[in-house]
Amino acid sequence: MRLMSRPEEKQSERPTFVARFWLENGPQSTMLWRGKVKHVQGDRQAYFENFDELRRFLQEISGVPTTDERK
Repeated sequence: MRLMSRPEEKQSERPTFVARFWLENGPQSTMLWRGKVKHVQGDRQAYFENFDELRRFLQEISGVPTTDERK
């Protein structure tokens, strides 16, 4: 197996994140997704209860607008 890599880029300028997702018991026997995201190059991290919160954190750190904001 050969690992594919991108052409040489300034990787240090690109933000990198690690995210962890898990399920928790919610009300009325429902299951809820939860998560934690950490910015690798910095020391910031955030917990989130939905993907909008995750998206906002990624955008705040990276400065890259979301698809909705590009329209």
